Amino acid sequence: MLLVLPGTLGAQAAPASWPPLATGERLIYKLLWPSGLPLGEAVLDASRADQEFRLSLTVDADLPQHHASYSFSSTATDELCSLRFRQRSQEGRRSWEESVEFDQERHEARYTRGAQISAVSVPECARDPLTLLYFFRRQLAFQEVPRGQPHNGAFHLGADFSVSFEAVTPETVQMGTMGTKVWEGDRYLISYVGPAGRNSFEVWIRPDLSRAPVAMKVTFPLATYTAELQ
Repeated sequence: MLLVLPGTLGAQAAPASWPPLATGERLIYKLLWPSGLPLGEAVLDASRADQEFRLSLTVDADLPQHHASYSFSSTATDELCSLRFRQRSQEGRRSWEESVEFDQERHEARYTRGAQISAVSVPECARDPLTLLYFFRRQLAFQEVPRGQPHNGAFHLGADFSVSFEAVTPETVQMGTMGTKVWEGDRYLISYVGPAGRNSFEVWIRPDLSRAPVAMKVTFPLATYTAELQ
C-alpha cells in the first residue's frame, strides 16, 4: 500500500476542509490469509503539526516462518510535497532501516540505507509512497481525477517508481470470513514499476469525502493476502 502526478494531478494546495488531513484520521485494517484466518494488523494514521502533515503506517504480521513488522512515517508540506520519509523493517531476526530527505527547493532527495548514501534529482513536489497515497485520495475526494480514465504518477524511494491507477467498475464487496461486512467501493488496479520490476494490487476506495481505502488484495508468491478496514 503505498503515488508526482502530471496534468490534472499536479501540485495544488490541500483544501483545509478535507477531514483526513484537517482533523486527522486513524484507520485500522485486519490482515487475512486467503482462508479468512487473521494474519495481523495494519494501522494508517494522519495528523497535522504546525504547517506540516504527519503520516504513518504500521504493519504487524505472523508469517509461516517468522513474525514481520514494518513502520513507515512521512512528513509533508501543506501542498503534500514530501519532506522526510522513514522506513523500519523487521522480518524474523533480520532488520533494516532506510530514509529519504527531500530538498524540494533544489529538487534533490538524499537516500540512506545502512552505510549506503545516495543523492538523486527529483521533480517539483516529489512525493514518497505515503504522501502520494493521501494526495491521490484528496484528488478523488474533490473530483479532480476524471473518472473512467487511467492515470500515471510516480513516487520516490531512493529511485523513481512509476505508478498507474486504473479505475475498474465500482462494486459492493463482502468482507469477513462469512461475508458479514459489506462495503461499497470504487475499485482500482494500482501498478508500479521500479528497479526490481513490476508489481500490482487491487484496492477498493469508499465513494465519500474521506475516500478511505476499505479493502486491498495483494498477491505474493506464497498467497494472495487481504486487508479489511475495521
